[in-house]
Amino acid sequence: MTAPLRRSRKSPGGHGRVGAISANSRAATRAGRLGRMVEAAPLAVPLVLVALALTMATDRFLSADNLTNVLVAAGIVAIPGLAMTLCIAMGEFDLSVGSTVALTGAVTCTWIAGGQPAGVAMLVGLLVGAGVGLVNGLVITKLGVTPFIATLATLVIVRGLALAYTGGRDVIVSSSALKYLAAGRILGVPVPLVLAIVAAALAWWVVNRTPFGRRVCAIGSNREAARMSGLAVDRIRITVYVIVGLAAAVWGLLISSQLQKGSGQLGLGFELDAITVVVIGGTALLGGRASVVGTLLGAVLIETIRNGLNLLNTPPAYQRISVGLLLVTALAVQSVRARARRESRDD
Repeated sequence: MTAPLRRSRKSPGGHGRVGAISANSRAATRAGRLGRMVEAAPLAVPLVLVALALTMATDRFLSADNLTNVLVAAGIVAIPGLAMTLCIAMGEFDLSVGSTVALTGAVTCTWIAGGQPAGVAMLVGLLVGAGVGLVNGLVITKLGVTPFIATLATLVIVRGLALAYTGGRDVIVSSSALKYLAAGRILGVPVPLVLAIVAAALAWWVVNRTPFGRRVCAIGSNREAARMSGLAVDRIRITVYVIVGLAAAVWGLLISSQLQKGSGQLGLGFELDAITVVVIGGTALLGGRASVVGTLLGAVLIETIRNGLNLLNTPPAYQRISVGLLLVTALAVQSVRARARRESRDD
């Protein structure tokens, strides 16, 4: 005799629990997506807060001319910052960019003052910057000098070359072609901003869509493992330093274009700016990760703060203090995150 079939009873709260789980899952997904967005662009919120504070502090901040000035200044510093992003993602950095700015401007303006066509003079300036980067790369890879020592020595040597080349004097020029770099417009957009947009698109493509970008980050994660896997590590490192030198030369041309002069004193402290916009943008100082969007936002944040301090008639010394504080804060945040990741792996 068979036992009678029993009808299964569903828990009256079953559908509620399933719905709650689904809602929690959707909330977790949204939170995770938001977290990834914040990690990809960590400066978006601070930038908005700074802009709101300056809007309330002065009515001049939101004027069209002032916002254009902020974006142009940010574009100028973003160009070397994007190149430095590759270098820092590789686990290294270049301290000589400020001196390269000076030497590039000195050479370019001296050639223009000597009667050479501005286009030829600017091309020579770019080659000078690339040459400094090449020397850095060769000294670091072939002689085994650490990047800090090598580029610190280059900082001093190149600065001395710039001063010697100009005889310690400013080289004043009046060149419409050179001035166009800073004051010209393409379809109504300032040339420095156009150059920054092109550089940003190229940097994003290199980092996210090319084997070269992946190899740069692989070297930053573990150089010896990258070497053992067959990557041409030294060639990649040299290439990155040449790119940084070339970007520093573009920076030098833009600064000389604004001032219409070359000088061995230009670019003092610029290396701090180039490194800061990268680090506060989320690129790991120890290498292995690069954030192009973060570098762009870092440049905009720094120039927004500088612009605000100028509008509020704050002494220029506080601009340098603000950049230094931003760098220290970014390094502290990276250190805390790295420690948290290590603890989570240990658990």
